[in-house]
Amino acid sequence: MQIFALIALLISLLNLCGGARILGVFPHHGLSHFMMFEPLMLELARKGHQVVVISKYPHKENVPNYEHVDVNNDAPQYTSNIPFTIFKRLPVSLREDLEALYMYLLETENILNTKNFRNFMNSNRKFDLMVTEAFNSRLFYALSYKFKVPMITLSSSVMMPWASYDIANPITPSYIPCIFSYQADKMNFFQKLENVYNVVVSVVAYETFFYRKDEELKKKYFGEDVPSLRDIANNVSLMVVNSHFTLNRPRPLIPKVIEVGGLFITQSKPIPQNIEKFINESKHGVVYFCMGSLLRGETFPPEKREAFLYAFSKIPQRVLWKWEGDVLPGKSDNIMISKWMPQRDILAHPNVKLFISHGGLLGTSEAVYEGVPVLGIPIFGDQRTNIKSLEANGAGELLDYNEISKEVVLEKIQRLLNDPKYKENAKLLSDRYRDRPMSPLDTAVYWTEYVIRHKGAPHLRTAAADMPWYQYLLLDVIAFIVAVLVAGLLIIYYTTKFILRAIYGLICGGGAKKGSSKSDKKKRN
Repeated sequence: MQIFALIALLISLLNLCGGARILGVFPHHGLSHFMMFEPLMLELARKGHQVVVISKYPHKENVPNYEHVDVNNDAPQYTSNIPFTIFKRLPVSLREDLEALYMYLLETENILNTKNFRNFMNSNRKFDLMVTEAFNSRLFYALSYKFKVPMITLSSSVMMPWASYDIANPITPSYIPCIFSYQADKMNFFQKLENVYNVVVSVVAYETFFYRKDEELKKKYFGEDVPSLRDIANNVSLMVVNSHFTLNRPRPLIPKVIEVGGLFITQSKPIPQNIEKFINESKHGVVYFCMGSLLRGETFPPEKREAFLYAFSKIPQRVLWKWEGDVLPGKSDNIMISKWMPQRDILAHPNVKLFISHGGLLGTSEAVYEGVPVLGIPIFGDQRTNIKSLEANGAGELLDYNEISKEVVLEKIQRLLNDPKYKENAKLLSDRYRDRPMSPLDTAVYWTEYVIRHKGAPHLRTAAADMPWYQYLLLDVIAFIVAVLVAGLLIIYYTTKFILRAIYGLICGGGAKKGSSKSDKKKRN
């Protein structure tokens, strides 16, 4: 009987979360972001859930239970690769990072006006759960209110500071680097000061300018009756974050924050024959050079390009360079160029000795997973912070864009290739990064279904989420303590002053009277 009861319980649990209707909304144009989210949505579909995904990136194959709503508006200024020539200076500043994020927010209005999105909104479909990205906008959080469903947010990087603020997850600038601070967790006084500044400025800017625009678009496209986006964000059921304490350094997380760093990393596949032959025939190993899916390496300024060409010509290793142009001027014989390369599969090859990258978290995570040292050239966003984390683990080094020269590039590449400590540390980091009770994807699926099973899992919500910011920061308590201390000191001060005056009066007043009586006696005599 106990066996039958157990089977019945399992079947009931499966029925409870099986076949749920899940809406995924991923408006950001960045392919690297969607590459992190898509595996989760596909796996949920494979597990029998009915999944609808709104994005700019249709899946190349038909997958059962997976429906895509294409909202690609063909805006080339957002979807094309970015040339280095558009940057006034590198790496970009906090202000420029925030300005870029704000421009991406403005682009979301184009999505709202696409025919496919309008048709979807008019379809009156029903869902049990919504999954969306927590990045530069809360606008699409309004859909969770429209469909009356709990919401899970995903982050393709460590949490944005305002996303932590939304769910009352601790932001401790003394040792938790803001994504825009470009530091590791061990900071000196001035780095902490910069970190505090970046946290405060980024949150205030987001809550002022971004939020105002979000609310304006929300009222225009979703109606006046939708609650404030802050209130909706405050009630997020779960946040799934592409980070892991082994790489991104330990930090306090509330129960509704789940780390799934490397969720997108799949089993490596065979490499194209020409690339595999090039790698296999390199007696001294291979250096892989890629600046990501967004930056166009071919637009490197000539002096920067020549610095790498010079360095590559001086090392015995072969070089795979993701180069979007047809020709690489000055290319030496040990270099192979291609407009596209299977990065995940290349990094898994044991003959790859070094990865030169912009420091994006997806590529960094793949290198960490395979134990490959990294030379990082950060340009914007979280890239510098990611590379600083690698440096803190001894598995890579940072190359400042402004310091790129023939001598500096050659010296750093040779050190990373020839000093065994980098490979050893990368291997240790890889072992720690992989050592988990469940795979990142299985972890994300489990917690997604957990939210479905527990009807939004409101029990994961902390009391801090209901507090105004001054109470959360204990400013009211600190103000009370200061007031009590000040009042106590004032009482002591005035009491002491009164007593001293009284004593002084007794002493000095009594002496004066005694002296007066003696004087009067003399006068009478």
